[in-house]
Amino acid sequence: MKGLSKTVRAACAIPLLALAVAGCGSSEPSKDSTKASGGKPVTMRFSWWGSDPRHKATLDVIALYESKNPNVKIEGEYMGSDGYKEKLMTQLAGGSAPDIMQIDPPWLADFTKQFNSFADLSQMPDINTSGFDQEFVKNYGVVDGKLVGLPTGISGITMVLNKDVLTKAGIDPNTVWDWDTLLTEGAKVNKADPKSYFLATDQFATVIQILPPYLKQKTGNQIVKDDYTLGFTRADLVDAFTYLKKLFDNKVVEPAAQQYLFKAKYFENPVWANKQAGSTIEWIAAIGPRMEPFRSSADVSLLPIAKDAKDTGVIVRPANMLSINSKSPDKEEAAKFLNFFFNDKEALAILKDTRSVPPTEIGRQVSAEKNLIDPLILKAIEQASKKQGMADNVISLNIQLQNIMIDTVEKVGFGRSTPEAAADEMIKQFQSKLTELKAAAK
Repeated sequence: MKGLSKTVRAACAIPLLALAVAGCGSSEPSKDSTKASGGKPVTMRFSWWGSDPRHKATLDVIALYESKNPNVKIEGEYMGSDGYKEKLMTQLAGGSAPDIMQIDPPWLADFTKQFNSFADLSQMPDINTSGFDQEFVKNYGVVDGKLVGLPTGISGITMVLNKDVLTKAGIDPNTVWDWDTLLTEGAKVNKADPKSYFLATDQFATVIQILPPYLKQKTGNQIVKDDYTLGFTRADLVDAFTYLKKLFDNKVVEPAAQQYLFKAKYFENPVWANKQAGSTIEWIAAIGPRMEPFRSSADVSLLPIAKDAKDTGVIVRPANMLSINSKSPDKEEAAKFLNFFFNDKEALAILKDTRSVPPTEIGRQVSAEKNLIDPLILKAIEQASKKQGMADNVISLNIQLQNIMIDTVEKVGFGRSTPEAAADEMIKQFQSKLTELKAAAK
């Protein structure tokens, strides 16, 4: 899979959402999008992760489809993001995966190679994909020449702000953030209120949404290059860990002993839930429910970008993908449901922005006509698309490498390792794992 380049900024992609999407032309749903399947009874499983609004919307779409196709029963298997990947990998390895699966884009290539379990959607005439931006689909959904996933929405990384917390600390909510201002301005929040912190995060979010953009801005490289070599030097990594230590020392973030209790769930941390955090860095597709505790004072901004950045580090990518299990006995019925999910106007009105900005012309038309997209989601997508950096390559997002980073970040956060020692340890473990991964890829 290649990066997105400038696809999202193409005509019909984002800016016209705020108006009426009138100039994009027609992308009517397939004539079969609401047609009853008829025939034998079919029971399928559909798994996804997300928040309660996404769960409810998806279940309502399933119910609508079942009402139009009485012979079809779709069992929803849904949960939060924590543990979803591991559960799905176990199911794929054991041959018990659902018929339809929500997949994070970076997983597609690895899962395709490991399990060979995704059907080629381009060979399924029941799915009308004409309304998707074809480059967007190709860049993220095609692996080894096969279309193994369709994007559910356009997402990216943004900074979510609680203006009330910032104003109380004397911080201008319209600040243009770089890593230096994050330290100097961010320290003001805890000084104004010792129970509050500028940035809500956790060890998992740090290795996904803080360290990678910091390093990419510094080096202009991927974390790991396509040839399985490091995209950063020891000095670069020492600098990044030194910065992380400063976030703790300046009380810009909560102490590790508290924030690390909420791995991959910073939003369950009382600091966030009690509106004592000034910001977080988050995927745009997830910000709707994350802003609920302070909806009236919420805003979004670009993540920090260094003044001398060689790459912005700003990611724009699919929110997630939907794939069909190649081993499903009901692949044709699954394809009909996906066509309904992506192309039926009633379904699209129900789904709204629960997976961020819709990826199809018809989805954006329905959203614009009915005012279904949160203005802050639109603002975040527009900001990110204008400053879009390189897309992450697959190897940089390898879960084993991420786990090495998490372990190292925890040692720095708890003060059990200096930035220098942490850099040496992480580089040694990375190089060992990369040697193993490169050999396995041959």
